[in-house]
Amino acid sequence: MLDWNQLNQRLEKIPARHNQLTSKFELFAKHVESQVTAQGFHISGITASLKLEQGLLITTFAGRTLTFAFSSILEENQALMGHVKCYLTKELEEQKQIEIGEFTFKANGESNLTSPQEVDEPLSIDIDLAALYIALQFIYESLSK
Repeated sequence: MLDWNQLNQRLEKIPARHNQLTSKFELFAKHVESQVTAQGFHISGITASLKLEQGLLITTFAGRTLTFAFSSILEENQALMGHVKCYLTKELEEQKQIEIGEFTFKANGESNLTSPQEVDEPLSIDIDLAALYIALQFIYESLSK
């Protein structure tokens, strides 16, 4: 356990860091939405809606609804990281959430995901094409569920 001073010092830093991470997720979501809804986007049928006050990006494609849900988590090194889980919503008799995958990211936008072309180069969620690539990858993975 942390002592009183350590606990207070660490908790004092959390709101500012969480706000940085929230801003990065919001930028990610806005990049995805603006690209998939752009006139002439090469893949037809993808929709995106933002519920940023709830930390959500919701996409639909081929009869599937995916929710990208943002939160922040404390890593082992005590750094607060952004954490996004992607869920497929299935509605049969009752609504069911199936986890498709997840990723984490730092306050600078650097994620734990890498492009197959540049294996050692992390994708940044705050770059428009990288954000789209990440979202499309999860959308594609949901097709097998």
